[in-house]
Amino acid sequence: MPKDLRTFIEKLERKAPEHILRVSKEINCAYEIPALLQHLEDLGKYPMVIFEKTTNLRGERSKFPVITNVTASRERVAMAIDSTTKRVAMDYVAREKEPIEPVVIPSNEAPVKEVKRIGKDVDLFEFPIITHHEMDIGPYISAGDVWSKDPETGDVNCAILRIWAKEMSKISIYFLPVRHTYFYYKKYVAQNRPMPIAICIGHHPAFYIGAQAKVLAAELNTIGAMLGEPLELTPSETWGKDFYVPARAEIIIEGEVRPDKLEIEAPFGEFTGYYGAQQLSYVADIKAITYRKDAIYQDNFAGHPDHLIVDNPSIEAIVLAKLKEIVPTVQNVYVPPSGAGRFHAYVQLKKTDDAEPKTVIAATFTADYRIKHVWVVDDDIDIFNEQKVFWAMATRFQGDKDLVLLKDMIGTPLDPSIVDGRKTTKMGFDCTKPAPPQPFERALTLPDDVLKRIRLEDYISEEKLKILKTE
Repeated sequence: MPKDLRTFIEKLERKAPEHILRVSKEINCAYEIPALLQHLEDLGKYPMVIFEKTTNLRGERSKFPVITNVTASRERVAMAIDSTTKRVAMDYVAREKEPIEPVVIPSNEAPVKEVKRIGKDVDLFEFPIITHHEMDIGPYISAGDVWSKDPETGDVNCAILRIWAKEMSKISIYFLPVRHTYFYYKKYVAQNRPMPIAICIGHHPAFYIGAQAKVLAAELNTIGAMLGEPLELTPSETWGKDFYVPARAEIIIEGEVRPDKLEIEAPFGEFTGYYGAQQLSYVADIKAITYRKDAIYQDNFAGHPDHLIVDNPSIEAIVLAKLKEIVPTVQNVYVPPSGAGRFHAYVQLKKTDDAEPKTVIAATFTADYRIKHVWVVDDDIDIFNEQKVFWAMATRFQGDKDLVLLKDMIGTPLDPSIVDGRKTTKMGFDCTKPAPPQPFERALTLPDDVLKRIRLEDYISEEKLKILKTE
């Protein structure tokens, strides 16, 4: 059976039920769902949550259940592409090298076409679109993968963008001025015509991971590579075969972005953990909505791990691939949630030359413009353990010779610390030991044979281990 959101839910229920939480008590889509997620997060819990009874934007009982926090766990993101938490970037790179082209199926075979709302029947307010944070201007579609098409080349771009459900048939949508969607839009403006978009809500997490590709490639083929099978497409309701949409999505919203209209949008809680400032954003008129007869509305808990981790495989993959071209002894890359999932990078290096770390730092900054702090550590440091990374910084770093400081580089306008346009200062930390044969103090170790022989389960019961406090 082709992969979609439902096959992923079924996989977790069968293989990892501890990752799923179902809530049967009714809960409001405005603030209450995020409040429950916040309470879980405060306990260090990040399950995928299915809310079976919630409200729509009219305050009525919604016929659509809500699923959220799907990608709030790196382990679940790894499971989505049949990887492990430490091999996500490497496996992403490997899959990206073997793209799989999509296939087209007829509309009458596409699950997302089971219910159709066209023209005057369009109604965004029937959905449980969530208002996440106290100062958000309104309810936002946060897990909407926006498809747009280059009017000159026909290339399709996919981007997870913030979308304010402003009226029953109108949305406000924010394009970052450095991404493909914005450049496509400008081409439509030059032609004085609206830009068609399709918003996919609810699909397998591998679909979302592939849609976040950062390389110039056919993104639909990259989605197929992450799924491990062809992505199924079907003709749109509004533009037919001129614009295909994902056939196994839960919900598809088709609209046209006006070429001559900007309206006030935001504040909105962004990935940085701060509100994105109010500004003028683009306006789209909704032409059609199609969905499964028992559709699940997918949300992304904005500004929290659910928002951050889904993007990490593509960021780590492009950084790892670029670094390996320049310094082949780079072992791995990790972009941690603690750096807002975009701003920090930890690079593991099997160092052979003292010039390598600074080369790695410079290359990392150019691999993704959002990264502004880079730590390079030796291959004996587990980059997925931040305590180990900062131990390496504490014991192997000297600021007068190991710090790289670069001013006036391009950053993201969503970084609240930037006060001068998009210019940011970037720092790199060489936390490596001197290259061989130069001596350095030896780190503490235990005999490997003893570590293998002494097993926790032989001395401590599983029940006791579960109740021991995790620091």
